[in-house]
Amino acid sequence: MTFADERHAGTLLASHGPGSRAASLSTRQGLNSDGDGDAPAHDSGPACCTTVELGSMSFMRMQGPAQEACLQAMQAIREGRRLPLQLLVIRRGSLTANDQSGSSVTLGPDDMALIEGGGTTELLSLQWVDAWIIGLSEPLIARWLQGLPTVTAQRLQGDQGWARVLSAYLRNWELDPLRGLISPFEKEIIGEHVMSLLSMALAQSCAACDAPRVCARDRGLYTRMQQWIRDNYSNPDIGVATLADRFGVSTRYVHKVFLNAGQGQTFLDAVRLARLEAAAQWLQSAAKTQIPMSDIADRCGFSDPGYFGQVFRRKYGSSPSAYARKFAPAPETTRPCATPD
Repeated sequence: MTFADERHAGTLLASHGPGSRAASLSTRQGLNSDGDGDAPAHDSGPACCTTVELGSMSFMRMQGPAQEACLQAMQAIREGRRLPLQLLVIRRGSLTANDQSGSSVTLGPDDMALIEGGGTTELLSLQWVDAWIIGLSEPLIARWLQGLPTVTAQRLQGDQGWARVLSAYLRNWELDPLRGLISPFEKEIIGEHVMSLLSMALAQSCAACDAPRVCARDRGLYTRMQQWIRDNYSNPDIGVATLADRFGVSTRYVHKVFLNAGQGQTFLDAVRLARLEAAAQWLQSAAKTQIPMSDIADRCGFSDPGYFGQVFRRKYGSSPSAYARKFAPAPETTRPCATPD
């Protein structure tokens, strides 16, 4: 989706968000009703951290007194889905995030930052806090944030540029409309909105910091090449020469595009990632379809099942068969037949 002016983008996107069914874009002082998704009118009440799973993203609403809310949020992240990155967005109050590397960022109202998603980031606050913590899956990160600065604990100011548009969009959300989303298309649209705005906010932040930028031609070519790889991952014979011929460039230029626009990612890295993500999807339904592991490896472009098992374990932390068992349906329990009196 393309906008001619950032000033109009927030209103347009908010009109497509889940909260648009009940309200228009809220202001910074708004959202003080009694619903469970709203911040209370006064800084009172117990801490509450509620999570809604929405496909490839998870949404946690964190509200309450400083210390209690932070402890509940950190526990919920540790016990929830293992997502590599979390987008922390402040609605009210302020919050400090400290990660294991020693990096620290303090956020005020409408500010946001990416934090580590493994539950190792410490959250601290000295006042009532109301925030979104949005978990981002690996496929979303690979699709939207490749070639962009995804350094954790980097503040995005919520009153500037595309970060302001994203903050306004997120302010329009409430928990009940998110829970009510059933259509996979609606869920996907939410993710598309968030990730497109986040990618533009990160790119804008990178430019503001005078970070080196990739030329528009290479970035566009990289995006098209990534899509072609996702469409052709099952072919075990695809290589740099195939890609170069498809896009009318030299093999050397293909390597250059991936090195610059992909932040050091190689062509082989991109192919392996696309195949592993496809394999993970196949394995999630393997228990129902009874597809052999060797067939899944072959369908995903891995001609050697042993190598497939090795790289899959390296990425997902378990063998393909063990990964598939996580998604196997629970066995049905047989109830004893009632005996007549």
